[in-house]
Parts: sequence; C-alpha cells; structure tokens
Amino acid sequence: MNLKHICYGCFQEKPDEASVCPRCGFCAEEEKPFLALPMGTLLNGRYMTGKVLGVGGFGITYLCYDLTLEIKVAIKEYMPSSLATRHSDKYSVALTGRGQEEYRNGMERFLDEARILAKLQNTPNIVSVQNYFKENNTAYFVMEYIEGMSLKAYIASQGGKIPYDQALTILMPVMQALTQVHALNLTHRDISPDNIFITAGGESKLLDFGAARSSTVEEKSLSIILKHGYAPEEQYYSKGNQGPWTDVYAMGATLYRCVTGELPPDSIMRVHNDTLKRPSELGISLPAYVEQSILRALAVNAKDRFPSMEDFLEGFTGKNQADFCSTTALALGHIVGGSGGMPGLWTGLRRRSVGLRLAILVLCIAAVGLGVWRTTSGIRTLTSVRTESSSDKSGLALQEPDGAGNVLSLQEYTQGYLNITMGIPEGYTETESGSGAFMSADGASTLQVGFYDKSAGFPVYTLSDVEKNAEKYVRYYIGLLESTDITEQKITGRGYRKIGTLNAYLIQFAATEGNGSTMEFLTAFIECQNEFGCYNLIGSYRQGDEEAEAEIFAAMDSFRSSGPAGTIYRRFYDERLPFQFIYWEDEGEVKFNPINENRLAISNSNISMEIHCQPLNEIQDKEAWLNAVKEEMEGVSGFELRTGRWQSESGGIDWTIDGYTITEDGQTVYVDAYAGASDGFVFLILVAAEKENNLFDGLLLDVTSTICPVK
Repeated sequence: MNLKHICYGCFQEKPDEASVCPRCGFCAEEEKPFLALPMGTLLNGRYMTGKVLGVGGFGITYLCYDLTLEIKVAIKEYMPSSLATRHSDKYSVALTGRGQEEYRNGMERFLDEARILAKLQNTPNIVSVQNYFKENNTAYFVMEYIEGMSLKAYIASQGGKIPYDQALTILMPVMQALTQVHALNLTHRDISPDNIFITAGGESKLLDFGAARSSTVEEKSLSIILKHGYAPEEQYYSKGNQGPWTDVYAMGATLYRCVTGELPPDSIMRVHNDTLKRPSELGISLPAYVEQSILRALAVNAKDRFPSMEDFLEGFTGKNQADFCSTTALALGHIVGGSGGMPGLWTGLRRRSVGLRLAILVLCIAAVGLGVWRTTSGIRTLTSVRTESSSDKSGLALQEPDGAGNVLSLQEYTQGYLNITMGIPEGYTETESGSGAFMSADGASTLQVGFYDKSAGFPVYTLSDVEKNAEKYVRYYIGLLESTDITEQKITGRGYRKIGTLNAYLIQFAATEGNGSTMEFLTAFIECQNEFGCYNLIGSYRQGDEEAEAEIFAAMDSFRSSGPAGTIYRRFYDERLPFQFIYWEDEGEVKFNPINENRLAISNSNISMEIHCQPLNEIQDKEAWLNAVKEEMEGVSGFELRTGRWQSESGGIDWTIDGYTITEDGQTVYVDAYAGASDGFVFLILVAAEKENNLFDGLLLDVTSTICPVK
C-alpha cells in the first residue's frame, strides 16, 4: 500500500491528483472536527488515524488502520472538551485550566470503559476491544471496526418506525448480552438507538460503554450521564438507585421508539404528570403481551419495572419450558381439511437461535453501496414528498438520451458470482473491491450492479412484479439515502425494452432537495435464469448532465448474462400447489412435505409451519377462516388465546394474526395463525414453536414476505 496516496475514509489507494476518493467519496480537504488529530497520525507505533467517526463531550472516535494486522479499526481518544484542548504541536493534549485532578480521574474512567469491554471480549453482540494505551498526554483504546448502520439510521430508512417483530429480532440479542453485563455488576446507562449497531452481516452490536458503572458502588455518587427520553428518573440524581432496572427502562424506551416512531416523554417529567401513550393509542397494532411488557419496562418508579433484563425478556418469551417432546402430535387435519393421520405442526421441533435477520442484512448492504451517492449529493431519507402517477398509459415513456449509442469509452467489468459482464464508463472506479458500486472521478455520478429478490418489500418472480411496484421501489430507494431535505420525488419515465437478448423493465426518476438541486436516476431490472428475482442496475447523475446520463444508459445497454445469478435464496415451487415463495436455504435445514393440492408442511430446526391456500371464491374471507380455526382450536385440551388479534403488513399482503398456546402434559407449544389475501387467493399460515421467541424465525419472514399465487 502506497501511504502517500491513501484515502483516510476507506484506507484504499487513490489517484494522487484526486481530491475525492473514487471508492468511498471521502474528501480529505473538507474541514475536520475541532480538536481532532491530523489524519495520518501514527498512534502507538502501529495505528494510522483516518476520518472522524464521532465526537462527544469526553472523546473523539477515529477510523484507523492497523499497520501490523492490516485491518481497519476504530480508536477512541480521551478528549474532554471542557477541560482540555489540542497543543500547538497538533498532537498532544493540554489542559485549559487547573482541573488536573479532574482530568486524570476522567482519564481513568475512560480507561475503565476499555477494561469493561476487555472483560466482555467474548460476549456476543457487544463490540470488542483489542488494545488500550496512553500517549500524547491522554488515553486511547482500540475497538473492532463495524461496518453497517446504527439502529437510529435503520429506523429512519424505514420511514421512522419498524414492525415490533423486527424490532424484537434486533434488540433481543442485545438484551441477552446485557444479562451478561449485569452479571458482572455493571450497568450500561446509555442504551439508545444511537448505541446499537446493525452490522453488514445482520448482527446487532451494543456500543459505547463510556457511561457504564458498577452497580455495587455505594460510597460514591454516580455521575449524571443521561439521554433524554431514554433515561429513567433515578438517572437524574447523582445518588439515584441505579442497576439493571436502569438499563431495562432505556431498552424499553428504545423498543417504544422503534415501534411507535415517537420518543417517550422524559421520565423526570412523567413523575408528576405521566403523558406516556400506549402504542395502541398511537395506532400501533401489536400483541397485548408485547405492549404490556414495553409499558412495564417504562414504569417511572423502578419498583414497578422488570427488575432484570432476564425478566424483561421473559415478558416476550414466556417462562422457560420443559424440553419439548418431539413425539407430541396434535393433528390439525380436521380443522383445515388436511389428510387424516398426517403429522401435525408440533412434531420434530428442535432449538435454534432466532434467524430473522435477512431483511436487515439486505438493507445494510444496500445502504453501504448507496453511501457512495449519499456522500456527494446530500439527498437522503424521504420525508414529505410527492409521487406522480406512473402508469405506462399515462405517457411516461422511457426517454433514451441522445448520444447513448455513441459512447465507446467503456471498460469491461465481469462479476463471476452474478455471472454477468458489462461496460463501466471510463474514469469510474469501484468503491470497494467486489462491491459492484462505481463512482465517477468527480464523484458526481454513480453506477451500482446487483441482484434484486425482495429487499424493497415486494417479491419479484417476473418483470410484471416490478411494473406493479415501481412507485414502491422508488420510495424505498430514495428512503435509504437518509436526508431530511427532499421536497419532491417523481417518476419521469418507465417501460419495457430489450437489453441484448434479455427482457428488462426500466424506471427513470428524480429527487429534488430544498435548495433546488436535483439528482436523476435510471434503474434497470433485467430478467435472469433463477426462476425468481432479476438483475438490478441503478445509476445516478446530476440533472442536466447529458454526458453522464448517456454513459450510464450505454453501460446498462452493454449488460450481458452468462448464467444464473449467485444468491443465498431459493424459490419453492411444486406443481401440485398453487403458490410459491422465496426462502433462504441453509443446506439440509429446511424440509418440505406437500400434503395435498392446497396444503404444505415445512420445518426447520426452530419452527414447524403449515401453509394452506384456497381461491377467494371458496372462502368467505380471511377473517372468517381465522375465526373457524379459532373455534376448532378452542375445543383442544389445554388451549388458550395468547394474544389479541393484530395486523402486520409484509410482502404487500395485509396479514391478520391470532396467537395461541396449547399445553399438554405440562408442555407448552406456542402457535401463531396468519391469514392474508393476494391476487384472488387466501393464505392461512400456521407456525408453531416450543419457545415464544422462536416464532420470529427467518423462515416465517421469508414466507410471509414473498408468498404469492403461481400465475
């Protein structure tokens, strides 16, 4: 690596004359935060500092490069801005007053964070610390660098709130990690969506233990460190009784923010006038037991809260059950018309950790790629926008730019995993090797290459699915870009065309910011050989840049496919059944058993499911089908209605859900029944698990978000 030409935003080499990195869009000439170390500073003889990742009142976090291990890391520097400043040598820290003792004590507390993280080195879902040291009259510690997005950013990308089951999937692993933190008599004291990170691999990670303190300290007052809306009332007092219940409140507030889109009122204001609204009062549909658990976690008085994170978890998962007997079988054939004697839903259940991370993973990967465009344009999350009608009959025909056929300066790009080749405009470089995201030399235009199956909330089996959901895709794509300043977005052209020998559906759209600047986009969905999904190319350029528009159109027109695209998903289709869906196949884990012409049994090591499908003209409606199932279930020994009926939207289908438990011989099975209608058919999906949290399995998410009739 040539360190003279290094980009401090991604630690890749860049052309020496380029002010903007063609890989990540970082511009080193932009003003760096006040008090930050110069980029390229060498720390501890091995760590090179890069861009600033975050600044707080007590420290600065940098992206750094470990020259020994040749990996990116994050380094946090102790820099209390109220006590110290940067020395004139630009590196060492100098005190601004007489607070020598306060500064030293603060440094020890700072290093306490590193020591805490060192104790939690092998705890899943907590960021790991690799090293800590003193230098420049201050202290540093080295952490793993995590690529992805914060929960706060993820919520914003989803329109300000997310479904409760998705929120639980993100937060439950962190809650479980906190049980281990509390076992060490530590309290985090700063839990919020800012400090929970979703990695590009779909994992949840808890960050920032700078406020963490021992729960057993009695002789000293705890420092007042809090985040309004997330901190319980005891955190507003230096001698407040803090412990695991303090983190329970903050986690409850985080979950409340996820599902409602609103921040709870400050706890200190709720002491005398509690204005907290139940999620159901805000129009949020979720099971009663989930709402009750959130509200109990948010109790103002600590004695009314869950006393521990384990108890909070049990509010969602139920008490630990005895091992489930794999030979138990309660046939549902008489309820839904199945074959007599066939094994029911409750056979062969085995434990496996919750796997509902696929949608988040897809979004994180997309957001990382889209960050290239975000850096140069400033247009981000869609807030208040206007979308014009985009029917093909409305006159919004594709507008092929002049000169697209004359673009010759394309460099060949081959992607073996996707089995594709195409031309990339001259001067565009890949932002990161293997990413499929390219940027022009001036950073004003981008081109991204990928595969689409269902990440924008609708599945694709044919290009007609894209045509039907064009507006939804545009809203989703613009929404990923995380701005609060878009005043208008609209589709300007759309339609079918041939790209080589392949059929394609193209959408042209534009987004305008409050300052009047407009970016234009061209996206192409191209058929493939996978039986589902399609290739997805998307380019962006400044409005009026005819040369960039012609280059991107020509690049897309040069696209060629030599075989099926690589993907982690598979399509389920059986000619005996009238429906299909897309699922993530872990080799050997998913089993399918068609029972008759409208019924399928599925199982993995976590859940069992049955899918039933009937034409709408043979079923009164989905609610009537659910009511019939409930009526029959009420006759089963040990049956209880676990939750009230609730609603959820997934894959373009509005699902209505009932929750039950069935207890037999002291063993409990949790059951959810989903009913939804699509294209003239009604689906009934029954899912069963031995533990309640296992109901939120990735296989169920795949089915509910992609199932549709075979046309």
